[in-house]
Amino acid sequence: IIIQHDNGYITIYKHCSQIIKKERDVVVQGELIGLSGNTGKNTTGPHLHFEIWKDGRPINPKEFFIK
Repeated sequence: IIIQHDNGYITIYKHCSQIIKKERDVVVQGELIGLSGNTGKNTTGPHLHFEIWKDGRPINPKEFFIK
């Protein structure tokens, strides 16, 4: 799942067992977009691969989580 946000940000969610939203759907903050799954090679259980990009460059997602 790839979501385009304002100001050049995109977020990427991988290894979903189910994708809830469809391409070009509008997503509201807090809305369910998919379910984590056990997809990919060498996985040991359900998990989420999460990325944040800004203007084509990866950003450490840790900066966006509340402590």
